[in-house]
Amino acid sequence: MVFHHVLQSDKEEGKMCSRFTKKMLVGLFAIGAGFALLGTAVGANPFVLDWRVLGFGVVSGTCETSFGSACTSISTGSAQGTHIGAGAYSMSLTTGNDNGGGIGTNNATNSSGGKCLPANETSGTTGTITAADGSTISFNTVGWLCEEGASGSDYHYNGTYRVTGGTGRFSGAVGGGSLVATFEKGGLTNNTYTKIDGTINF
Repeated sequence: MVFHHVLQSDKEEGKMCSRFTKKMLVGLFAIGAGFALLGTAVGANPFVLDWRVLGFGVVSGTCETSFGSACTSISTGSAQGTHIGAGAYSMSLTTGNDNGGGIGTNNATNSSGGKCLPANETSGTTGTITAADGSTISFNTVGWLCEEGASGSDYHYNGTYRVTGGTGRFSGAVGGGSLVATFEKGGLTNNTYTKIDGTINF
């Protein structure tokens, strides 16, 4: 009888150990799955930083003298911003046309008769931000160049940008956001004011 009770007790202890082992394995599996999902989330959502750059410089190009299809607006100057310190920037924009009818056939105007034209970074070039340490950030941009008043008036750029890479500590940088600028016309020196606002990862 005593031997029977011992066997019965051993069987019950074995069952309890088996149930405990199964629970432990299930718990470990759940923890492992959680870490795997966390790793996937981190990989899919890289850490990004807020980025803002303010630029001041001079503008040149054919848009300064003849604002229309295929004109260029080239701006260079000093820049200050987050993650770059005090540096420099350059950007070259070329206008297209607004109706697919070929260069010179455009319809978009403001209420004063000034033109609005789609524009993007001039073919073969990229916009560039140079940081205080010499590292650079390259970007492409697309948007609209619009005269602010009647034909021949100062003009503005409203667009977006995408970071395409860089050099130095910005090698492999990615990001994007909005880019706005204003351009003066008619002076001996025509100023431009630029603001880049968005995110960057490097």
